[in-house]
Amino acid sequence: MKTSIFYKFLLAIAVSLLSVVYTASAQSDDFIRATHLLQTGDLATARTLLEKEIAANPDNDAAYYFLSNAVSFENEQSTVEYCLKKAVALAPDNFWYKYNLAIFYANTDRVELTIKLLEDLISEYPKKSSLYFDLANLYVSQHEIDKAIAALDKIEGKRGKSEAIALTKFELMSKSPTSNADSVYTFISHYYQDCKTPRLATMLGDYYARSYNDSLALKFYNEATAIDEDYSPAYFGKANIYQSKRQYGRYFENLGRFMEDENINPAVKADYMNELTSSAQFTHTFKPELDSIIGIIQDTHPGDSVISVMSSGYYYRTGRPYLAADILKQTSDLYPESSSIAMQYLIFLYYQKAWPALIEQSTLMLQRFKGNTDILQIRAIAFTQQDNLRAAIEDYQAILDQKPADTLITVSTYSAIGDLYYKVGETTKAYLCYDKALKINPGYCPALNNYAYFLSLEGKKLKKAKEMSKRTIEAEPDNPTYLDTYAWILHLMGDNLEAKAMFKHAMQYGGKDSAEMLRHYAEVLQALGENDLANIYRTQAKNLEQR
Repeated sequence: MKTSIFYKFLLAIAVSLLSVVYTASAQSDDFIRATHLLQTGDLATARTLLEKEIAANPDNDAAYYFLSNAVSFENEQSTVEYCLKKAVALAPDNFWYKYNLAIFYANTDRVELTIKLLEDLISEYPKKSSLYFDLANLYVSQHEIDKAIAALDKIEGKRGKSEAIALTKFELMSKSPTSNADSVYTFISHYYQDCKTPRLATMLGDYYARSYNDSLALKFYNEATAIDEDYSPAYFGKANIYQSKRQYGRYFENLGRFMEDENINPAVKADYMNELTSSAQFTHTFKPELDSIIGIIQDTHPGDSVISVMSSGYYYRTGRPYLAADILKQTSDLYPESSSIAMQYLIFLYYQKAWPALIEQSTLMLQRFKGNTDILQIRAIAFTQQDNLRAAIEDYQAILDQKPADTLITVSTYSAIGDLYYKVGETTKAYLCYDKALKINPGYCPALNNYAYFLSLEGKKLKKAKEMSKRTIEAEPDNPTYLDTYAWILHLMGDNLEAKAMFKHAMQYGGKDSAEMLRHYAEVLQALGENDLANIYRTQAKNLEQR
């Protein structure tokens, strides 16, 4: 219990005792005024008046009690303890004095003293069941599980059996080193005979389902839904049983009952459906049933962003990207203040390669989220794909103008602008951008590779290009793009044997999927006099380009 919470709790109890104090005995004007000041929060004045009252009437137990509250906010623990002990000594039969002293001991990490006081209070007030709960919690904090369970037994003897007590005992027994799963569920089974609730029935159903006793599991799940026909966890349990039996009609029926419960966390449903529809074969076989379940979830959680992302992913995987786009667009419109939801829609358009739509939508969203670097970056990519390179440069420059704190963003942006400047023929600006990127991060491989490759294409500064390219393959020795650049520079510098070795390595890691890389390799083989092999790779390159 945090100190501030403890003191507020004391004051709340203190205020509730005011009427008792007034009726118990006549009190002085100073005392009555002090109690009013406690309620209004003027603790300093209340303290002064209570100390004056104690000086005049040292046997006033209530004055000591309220003084403990007045000084508690000043965090004078020794004074609080003295006042509470004095109040208890003067009025040993007062329940609240002892109870608050017990709370004070708990708050100051003297649990043993708290337990002793609570045990004394239980002896004096055996009908106050709240004391047993307090004591059980303290026993748990001391890892005395058996004593905690015994305290709950006493509550049960006074109140009768209840689901709350059963679940608390279940949790405690699960932590006890003397218990095992079978004994814990045997307890639940016996308890259930006198306390039939859907939750306890479902717990037993889950236990038997894990033990592969499907008939008993279904028995308890059915009992749960008979007690409460809307108890969705039992339907989920039944669904899993029918799925394992391949009784898919009943599986989807019960799964639907579970999914229509609006109290179940949408994220739980989304995770389950993502896992369920990860199998293309299963999804194809049961597409109508899955469509129905997706519809139930959407109706239960209309506009929920987690459900929207899950649903759009499902429709995309089942060949209906237009539905996926509609859902994400509607969700983005529903939550116009959420940039993350907007980005989910834009990312979907990116993967669809819907470049004109991506440019249009990102432009609209930048009106809502001015200067958002993620949106600027994805629009710059779309502009690049549409060969609007100047517009892409402007977007990347807008990112740099914001001086992003993340250096990776700055470095990657400089590198991207360098690539674009080279494509528009402004090589000086391109190399300047690469230099800026590498000044921040000398080991940034994309800038090193492209810088080196463009130098090699111009036949300039090959030694510098080689040094930069070598650093990329040292960092990523199996990257075919980096291997291609390094091997090509070696070829230009006349080292065709080493270039051939690099290309052979690149071919093993995806190089055969690049027509340009195949042509480079053919050039090296030609230079080494291996004409037949060179022709084979040229043919492969040509075939790739014609696909």
